[in-house]
Parts: sequence; C-alpha cells; structure tokens
Amino acid sequence: MLDPFTSWSRMVAAGLDMQSTWLRGLETVQASSAVISARSGKMRDAMGSPMQADLAEFARMVPEKVEAFGRSASAITRDAMAMHGAWTVQMQRVGLMMLSGKVPTLSEASVLANQTADYALGAMTAGAKLGRGALAPIHRTATGNARRLGHAKPKAKRQ
Repeated sequence: MLDPFTSWSRMVAAGLDMQSTWLRGLETVQASSAVISARSGKMRDAMGSPMQADLAEFARMVPEKVEAFGRSASAITRDAMAMHGAWTVQMQRVGLMMLSGKVPTLSEASVLANQTADYALGAMTAGAKLGRGALAPIHRTATGNARRLGHAKPKAKRQ
C-alpha cells in the first residue's frame, strides 16, 4: 500500500526533475544561439578568405547533430517502451478484474486501487525521465560547443 508521504515525495521528485529539464532546455537554447552566432561568423570569414576557413569546425556540424539527435531518439524509444510496458501490465490487471465475471471484493478493489495509484505515480516519474533523457545529449552537445567556441578569441583585424 502506498502511503501519502511516499506518493507526495514521488510527485515532488518528478516535479523537480521536470523543472530541471526545463532549465536545461533554456540553457540549450542559449548555448545554441551562441554556437549559431559563432559559426555564422566563421562562415562569413570563410567567404572572404576561403583558405583560412575553419574546416575542422565546419566538418563537425552535421555529424554532431546526427549523433546528439540519435542518442536523444534512443533515450525516447527506451523510456517510451518502458512506459508502454507499465501501461500494458496495468491494463492487464484491470482487464483481469473486469473479466472475472464477479463484483470485486473490497480487498481486490483495494489492491487494484493501490496498483493504479502506483502506476499513475510511475507514469509521471517516467514522463519526467523521458524528457530529461531526450534533452540530455542535445544539451551536452550545445553547451559543450558554446564553451569550446567561447574560448576562441576573434582574430584581430590588421589595419
């Protein structure tokens, strides 16, 4: 049986996890803006002076996105499959009770109510985990690029 404190604790933990994911989402947007700006400057410079272009930086652009979004898709798939498995188990419990051909006893109804509450809390927690897992590789790539590109000082133009 779930006690109210455990339920509340799990809800708070899931809420804090969602808030953390939201903050990481903001960091990702800010980092992406910095990376786009830095890379746009490199592209602009390369147009004026193609032999001085940062080809290594240009070569990273597509593969890093493919890797980050691939990892994100893998995390989403893994977590969605786990959520679907939990939903299937819960629907089997409900279906077995419905197909028993009798009115459930108080004990059986109580067990199902506890299982349903546990499933609902698990679904909320799993949803928070899914968002965190989906964003993590993209956040890591964007913030890593922002740090790396932020350390590169613009070349001083000679007059």
